[in-house]
Amino acid sequence: MTGRWTRIQLIVSIVIDWETRAIYIRDNAAGIDAQNYERAFEPAHIPLDDTGLNEFGMGMKTASVWLANKWSVRTKALDEEVERFTTFDLEKVTSEEKEDLVVTENPKPAYEHYTEIILTDLSFNAPKVMQMDKIKRHLSSIYRHFLRSGQVEISVNGTILEAPNYNILKAPFYKTPEGEDIVWKKEIDFEIDHYKAKGFIAILDKIQNNANGLVLMRRGRVIVGGGDERYFPPVLFGQSGSFRYRRLFGELELEGFEVSFNKNGFREEEDLYLLMEGIRDELKADEPSLLSQTDNYRQRGKEQFEKISKAIKKDLEKKSKPKQLSRQVSEVENKINNSQYLQKNEEKIIKAEVLDSCSETFKYNGKSYILKMELVTEAETDSLYSVVKENSEDVTVSEATPIVCKVNLAHPFFTRFDQFKKGQDYTPIIAIFKALTLAEIMAPDKGTKFASNVRILFNQSIIQL
Repeated sequence: MTGRWTRIQLIVSIVIDWETRAIYIRDNAAGIDAQNYERAFEPAHIPLDDTGLNEFGMGMKTASVWLANKWSVRTKALDEEVERFTTFDLEKVTSEEKEDLVVTENPKPAYEHYTEIILTDLSFNAPKVMQMDKIKRHLSSIYRHFLRSGQVEISVNGTILEAPNYNILKAPFYKTPEGEDIVWKKEIDFEIDHYKAKGFIAILDKIQNNANGLVLMRRGRVIVGGGDERYFPPVLFGQSGSFRYRRLFGELELEGFEVSFNKNGFREEEDLYLLMEGIRDELKADEPSLLSQTDNYRQRGKEQFEKISKAIKKDLEKKSKPKQLSRQVSEVENKINNSQYLQKNEEKIIKAEVLDSCSETFKYNGKSYILKMELVTEAETDSLYSVVKENSEDVTVSEATPIVCKVNLAHPFFTRFDQFKKGQDYTPIIAIFKALTLAEIMAPDKGTKFASNVRILFNQSIIQL
């Protein structure tokens, strides 16, 4: 490898073309040279250097056949003057019992270096549109170490992935609430026999879904905990749902363990558990103890809630006026009885141009849905938010039913309060709209008729309050 290569950032681009049903994967790595070319296309042929991520010689071939019936590889090795291209057709290989791949060579400048894999005739296992957000999160999680270090840049359909990062609790020890703040993060450098664990365990600043739990890595790549499910050894995390379980998190780089061929688990599970017991004992021995803090610390004590409660009461009493609420209810009643007025309001927010959007998928009662939160600005409507669900007749069995929630940033509600005028955190109110949307979808199955009436009444009431 030449010296100049060490200064080049590895860039991996993944593009999924839904129209042509093809996946394009390209990198600017050193390419597959003549010495390794034949070995690279032989299943389970271990590479000469198996100390990196390419350990079993199975990844590229297994993944390609799993995702597509046809694939091709174009590669150009650094310092060689030839590009090599080969294609694989599963149907032809099986029907004609082919054992050799035809390789085409073309001259290229020695300084060029890349590999491009194109998957076509995608199988049922290939990603679906509704899975894109999950795929991005999964890749960001698995390769977090390389993304953080800047060694690698990965993009999926134009989106550059970022490694997940979570805020760590900074607070006094629960036994000394008036004491100095402590950053509740413990650096781990632990060893038993030939097994090693290095990384950190910490307490989340705030409880977040899919943030708690351990992520276990090997050679910089996440092996366990890369998806939405983390590793929760009871010896460290206690019972599911406990404060420790919900707030403890960490990342550990392990050495000495063997992994399964598809790198989704460690083989020595009993030894791994013993390692976790050792780490627990080390954490318990600390003073102040991180485990004791996560068991007993509460972000807001009773006194803090009492202060908040009094402040809320004072603000409500200050703004309330005699008979004001009765007048507001009367105005809402008059508006909702005007069906033409309501229809125009709904049409304006539904047709409003989208500034930005974010999609999530979920399942309910055995059906798949895709919830799309869209941010719009429509000053000529009273609607703060809208919910549109596509008719089930328009959606095939294999597709997810789209649900669109539009949030109107130009609504007087947002211009009334100072925090929104200053562009401060909108996350809590967006979370409420998301919850209201889900409630509207789920309510009919619980016996509620005309669940959308709650939204209509809400939209007309909020503009009055």
